[in-house]
Amino acid sequence: MYVLIVEDSRTQAEVLRDMLKRHGYEAVISKDGKRAFELVRLRKPSLIISDVIMPVMDGYELCATLKRDLVLREIPIILLTALSDSRDVARALQAGADNFITKPYHEEYLIGRVKSILSAPKRRVAADNGVKSIDVSHDGENYHLPADRMKTFDFLLSAYEAAILQHNELLRAQENLRISNENLNNLNQIISIGNRSGNPDAILSALLEKTVNLLGYRMGGIFSLREDHQSAECRYTYGKDPDNREVIQRFRTLDLKNPLIENVVSGGNSVFLSRSQDTAGAADFIFRNPEIINGAILPLVHDMEVVGGILLFNGANPPVSDEAKAFLETVRSEISTAVERAFLLRRLEMANNETNLYLDIMAHDINNANAGALGYLEILSDSLEGKEREYAEKSLSSVNQSIDIITNVSTIRTLHERTAALRAVNLDAVIRTEMLRYGNVIFHYSGTDVCVLADDLIGQIFMNLLGNSAKFAAPEPEITITVEQEGPVVGVCVADDGPGIPDDMKPLIFDRFRKGGSRSGKGLGLFIARSLVEEYGGTIRADDRVRGKPEEGAAIRFTLQAAE
Repeated sequence: MYVLIVEDSRTQAEVLRDMLKRHGYEAVISKDGKRAFELVRLRKPSLIISDVIMPVMDGYELCATLKRDLVLREIPIILLTALSDSRDVARALQAGADNFITKPYHEEYLIGRVKSILSAPKRRVAADNGVKSIDVSHDGENYHLPADRMKTFDFLLSAYEAAILQHNELLRAQENLRISNENLNNLNQIISIGNRSGNPDAILSALLEKTVNLLGYRMGGIFSLREDHQSAECRYTYGKDPDNREVIQRFRTLDLKNPLIENVVSGGNSVFLSRSQDTAGAADFIFRNPEIINGAILPLVHDMEVVGGILLFNGANPPVSDEAKAFLETVRSEISTAVERAFLLRRLEMANNETNLYLDIMAHDINNANAGALGYLEILSDSLEGKEREYAEKSLSSVNQSIDIITNVSTIRTLHERTAALRAVNLDAVIRTEMLRYGNVIFHYSGTDVCVLADDLIGQIFMNLLGNSAKFAAPEPEITITVEQEGPVVGVCVADDGPGIPDDMKPLIFDRFRKGGSRSGKGLGLFIARSLVEEYGGTIRADDRVRGKPEEGAAIRFTLQAAE
């Protein structure tokens, strides 16, 4: 049968033509109503399917023109409308259309309407002969509608079907939206766990538990390949109840030679299983457990290679649709990312432990060598005079500097790794202990009874500040230490009579490895002092011993929190 398509959108017209061809109909396209009318006069079609909104001559006008023609009026016409207005039905009925279909339409519905209309053409033609019309007013417009009960019934039935279709589409859209929102929420929760910092084993265990619960499964596991690549170990397992936990424990070791597991590990393919399906024996190791009725095995990828997989058993809603499987693949990808992060964290932890071991060995051996050198240099210095004694004392100073460097490095490492809570520390005892290190320094310090919130590293602040002052205020340094408390804040000042700090250098003096000004040095000691002060909740700054007179000496002022 020959069907004429009247549609100004070439894309939509081609889609409709292909649809009709698949069901055995010959289809010709016309881009507007005027051209369609010319084609109809040349060759009468079995059916016309026309859009409503078109240039030159729209669908209503084409339909009315054809129905006024005594020769062409018998051709059944279907109008395509968006049905955005109830007046569309009245206009189509007034134009004499035999039926209408709403856009967008499903192929099955449209072909069904075509077959229905073409199955009884004689009855429809007879019904149209000598038909009278009635005047109807609707929504402010007047219509002349044919008084044909059967056509009116068909139109009302079409309108009802269109409403049902749109309602069902709305329900499907709402359900899809609900599922999408639920999937997005589940995915966000899984990603949130995967992005946590902390123990990798704890993260992956929590990730498995969350995945099993959110996706509606009863039990699951995460397995990783062993080094020999002959088997896999299920390192993390989870079950919702004791029975599930007992079942999943049976999968502690997986045989990589099993075709099912090989497909996952070697092929990188996800596998979805059901007891009702023919598994050809490959899944016997799973379904020999009568408690398992369905499952999924998903590969986990790291550095473009499969390193393990996920076992998920007994899903309340096992993935059967392409959309459900696609979502599970997204979850698999996110878990793969989390596994990759866990691997990196574990490698970082191992590298950090190895680095700390090397640092401990170096610090221990260097300190032993320094201790021996100090002893010999002190003996040598006492027995020498003149230039030789000066050289020995300079060597002694260099060894002491080496000891300070080792101490500072150890302090920085402890700063980054410490987890102990702050406690009340007697500030006077700390200051006096550090003062004992410098026998050639004149100290001006009246003592204090203040306790501050700190830990065992607080001595490093005074060791570095006093050492800095002693170094730059030599050869006869005088250092003044003052402590004042104002409410919860304790202010401390370490001042010396050496060269001051230029104003442009004061904000930079605590930067790591900073050099410059009259106090050129490594900068590590002052950096450590600032780091510790800030860790204790205080602030630190460089100043003049006498305000506005940097030439009269430098002062480092910092604050600490008073202990209650």
